Amino acid sequence: MSEQPATPESPPPPPSLSEEHAAERVRLEREYLGWSTGELAKRMTAAGYPMNQSSVWRIESGEPRRRINLDEAIGFAKVFDLPLEEFLGPPESSSDKHITQLTTEVVARYRFLLDLMQSTSSVFKAVDQYNAMLPQHAQELNDRIARAIAEENRRRGPVRESPMVFLRYPAFQQAEKPSDAAAQE
Repeated sequence: MSEQPATPESPPPPPSLSEEHAAERVRLEREYLGWSTGELAKRMTAAGYPMNQSSVWRIESGEPRRRINLDEAIGFAKVFDLPLEEFLGPPESSSDKHITQLTTEVVARYRFLLDLMQSTSSVFKAVDQYNAMLPQHAQELNDRIARAIAEENRRRGPVRESPMVFLRYPAFQQAEKPSDAAAQE
């Protein structure tokens, strides 16, 4: 009996669940989290699913791979904070999940950066207004700001990467370019 392709009237077939998917998912999730095989074994054991480093390695890389029993699958899903079905599903779904998480985090940080840039711009406008109103104090104000920033850099360490890191993304570059009409004004 051959499989029939999905039609608009019938729902698509459920995702394929397999031990191979689970074994590959163990490796992908562990690497994504930056854990060693030993660290994953410790976390499994702490969660109530005793496992040693050798077992994790054999699940991921053994020839043949070590089988994962149902309790261990539940443990891995728990440790990786995944629904069991997702843990057992195709490993590609892991990439989509991580891409979504990273994209959400970058956008949240970008919004935060824009808010900071806007509030910083407002404060520098106030500095400029103060300097314009009281030019005799402008040098003192500017010197104090420079010393305070230098002290903050010494205390916390300088920023290693510019906020302009977002320029690596073409969509951001396009958004920052003035339109031809605005440039002609």
